[in-house]
Amino acid sequence: MHCSNCQAEILDDSHVCSKCGTPFHVSPDASDSATHTLFLNAAGEVPSGTVLAGKFRIVEIVGRGGMGVVYKAEDTKLRRPVALKFLPAKMLRDQQARDRFVVEARAVAALSHPNICTIHEIHDEQDTPFIEMEYVEGRTLKARMKQPLAVAEAVDFAIQVAEALEEAHQKGVIHRDIKSSNIMVTERGQIKVMDFGLARVRGETRHTQEGTTLGTVAYMSPEQARGEDVDQRTDVWSFGVVLYEMLSGRLPFRGENDASILYSVVHEEVKPLKETQPGIPPELHRIVHRALKKDIKARYTSAAEMGKDLKEYRDNLKAQELSSLTPRAFLRIIRKPKIAIPVAACLVAFSAAGAWFYNRQTNVRWAREHAVPEIERLLRSPELGFVNFQQAYTLAKQAGKYLPLDPALTELLDKCSVVISIKTVPAGAAVYAKELSAPYEQWQYMGVAPIEQVRLPIGYLRWKMQKQGYETVLAVAPSFQMDPKYKKLFVPQNIYRVLDANGKLPPNMTRVLGDKTDIGQVDDFLMDKYEVTNKQYKEFVDSGGYHNRTYWKPKFVKAGRALTWDHAMEEFVDQTGRPGPSTWQAGAYAKGQEEYPVSGVSWYEAAAYAEYAHKSLPTAYHWGIALGDVSNIRLLHSIARPRMASAASCTSIAAKSLIRHLSESTLRRRTFTSKSPYQLLFSRFIKINSCMTSMTWLCMSSGATKAPGTGFRRK
Repeated sequence: MHCSNCQAEILDDSHVCSKCGTPFHVSPDASDSATHTLFLNAAGEVPSGTVLAGKFRIVEIVGRGGMGVVYKAEDTKLRRPVALKFLPAKMLRDQQARDRFVVEARAVAALSHPNICTIHEIHDEQDTPFIEMEYVEGRTLKARMKQPLAVAEAVDFAIQVAEALEEAHQKGVIHRDIKSSNIMVTERGQIKVMDFGLARVRGETRHTQEGTTLGTVAYMSPEQARGEDVDQRTDVWSFGVVLYEMLSGRLPFRGENDASILYSVVHEEVKPLKETQPGIPPELHRIVHRALKKDIKARYTSAAEMGKDLKEYRDNLKAQELSSLTPRAFLRIIRKPKIAIPVAACLVAFSAAGAWFYNRQTNVRWAREHAVPEIERLLRSPELGFVNFQQAYTLAKQAGKYLPLDPALTELLDKCSVVISIKTVPAGAAVYAKELSAPYEQWQYMGVAPIEQVRLPIGYLRWKMQKQGYETVLAVAPSFQMDPKYKKLFVPQNIYRVLDANGKLPPNMTRVLGDKTDIGQVDDFLMDKYEVTNKQYKEFVDSGGYHNRTYWKPKFVKAGRALTWDHAMEEFVDQTGRPGPSTWQAGAYAKGQEEYPVSGVSWYEAAAYAEYAHKSLPTAYHWGIALGDVSNIRLLHSIARPRMASAASCTSIAAKSLIRHLSESTLRRRTFTSKSPYQLLFSRFIKINSCMTSMTWLCMSSGATKAPGTGFRRK
C-alpha cells in the first residue's frame, strides 16, 4: 500500500503516512486481492490442526503484526513446539515483502546468540513462504511493563539486549524495529530479541525504496523517521527508547497520532528521565539520554559501547551494596563506646575487603569475558611472524594472575607457548630477549645462562647475550620448531650460542652456528650484520669490477639461451647505459644515498661482488640456520622488520648479507648441479623473497649452478 499524497510505502498498521502525515483508511476487503492458498481460510489465516511440510501441526496464533503472523505449532517428528512465521495474506503478492521476508530468515540464521531467537529453517508451502523458529515461552517485555521495572531488573534486561544487538551488528545486521513488543522475557528472566522483519543486512540487495520509512513510529530514530539511510546507531536510539520505557513506564515521545509522534521524535527534546521518574540514578539518566541524542555523532556509536556503560553501572551498584553502611546503624554503634572501636575497625576492614573483592571480581570477569575469548580468537587467526601467538601469550600471562588454576586458560597457554632451555659457551652470559616485531622495545632480562625451563611465546625472538671479555651476540631465533610427527605441531627448540672473545671476529660480522641439513652438515660460518650499501658497491664498480672477468664465474644464461661475455655485460647497465645497478644514473647512485642498501642488481652481479669481497653468497640453508630453523626456511618471508632508510640502521641478523665460512672445506664446496636439492630449495626460496627491493643475496655460493634465466632479474 502507498500513500495517496507522497507515494511512500506503508508497511505497518498505522492510519497515517509516516512520512507526510496524510491519513488513510484500510478497507476490510483490502486483502481480497491477495493470493489465497489452499490451506488459508477466508480470513487469510491458517486453521488450527493444519499440517504443513508434512510435520508441522498448527496449534494457535501467538502474534500478529504489520510484517507477519506467528503461529505456535508442533513438530510432530521431533515432538517439540516451534514457532512458524508467515507473511500477512495481503502481502503475499508483494515481491518486496517476500524478498524482505527471506532477508529476515537469512539475517537471523547467521546469528548465534542466547539472547536472539533461533531460526531453524525457511519453508515454502504452496508458494507461501514461512519461517520455522525457536518457540519462546514467556511474555513480551511490553506485557511485563504494567508499571516501571525495578532499576536492577531493567539494567539486567538492558545488558542482555545490548549483547544481542552487538552480535547482530558485528554480523552486519541492523534490526530497525527494536521495541518492547519485539523483545521476549522467559520465566527465568532471559531476554530474546525477536522479529527481524525490517532488518537490513550489509551486502544484501536493498528491498526498500529510498525515502521509505520503516519501523514503529514511537521507537524510530530521527534519521529513520526522515526516511534516511541508517546504520547501527538507529538500533541504539530504539534501544534507548526501550530502556526509558522500562525505567519510567512510559514512552519518551507520545502524541495523539503517528504524525504528531514523528514530529516529536524529529524536533522535540525528550523529557528528562529524572522528571518522569524521580529517583532514577544519575548514571542511568546519562546513559539513556546519550542513547537518545538526536545528533547521531553525539549518540553511542554501538550497542557494545552502551552495554559497556550499563555493565559498569551494574558492577558499581553491586560494589556499593557490599560496602554500604547506613547512618542509622553507624549512630547506634558509636553510642556504645565499649564496642564502637572494634566494630568500626571491623566495618573498615569489611569495606576494604569488599573493595578488594569487587576489584578482584572485576579482574576475574575481565579474564573470563575478554581475555580468554580474545586468546581463542588470536589462536584461530594466524598472522605473519606468529605475532598472534605472542599477543595471546601476553594476554594469557595477565589473565593467569586472576585465573591461576583455570583449566581452559592453562590449555590456551600451552597452545601459544613452549618451555625451553638457554645455554651459552662459555657459561655465565647475561641473556636478554624481545619480540622480533618490536625492535625498539626494551630488552627483557631472562637471566644468566644456563637457564633451564623458561616459558616463552611461540614465535621468533630477538636475542642478546653479553659476557665481559666477549663479543655481544645478537641473534634472531625461534622458540619452537615444527614437526608433524609430534602430536603438537609446535615443539620447543632450545637456544644455544657460542660467544667469541673480543677481537676474534672480522668487523661487522657475526658467528652463526652450523647445523645438520638435508644435504649434510653445514659448518659454522660468519654472516655480515648489515646489507651491502651503495657506497660499498660503487667501490666494486670503480675498481673495474664489471671489466674483470675473474669475478664473473657462472655461465650467462637468459631465457634458456647461453650468452657471451659481451652480450651479458650489455644487460648489466644503469639508466644511462653505464655499467652498474639499474637504479643508478651516470655510474652513480642518487645524492645522499651512499648508506642506502644497493638495489637494482642481478644474481650474476651479486655473485661477482661476492668474489670481489672474498666472501660467498648465502644459500637457503644458510638463511635457515641463521634464522634458527633449517626445517622452516619458507617462514623467513614472514619475519616482520621495520623499513630502513639506511643499511647502517639495520640490527637484524636475518638481514640480506654475505657470509664467510669458518671451515675452508665448506667454503670451497662448489660442485652442486642444477638438480641438487640445494638448488631446488633455492629456486623455491627466491620466489618467496622476490618482493625484496634491495640487493638480493639469497643465492648459492658463487660457483653453484642456478635456475636458467633467473639471474638476469634485476630488483
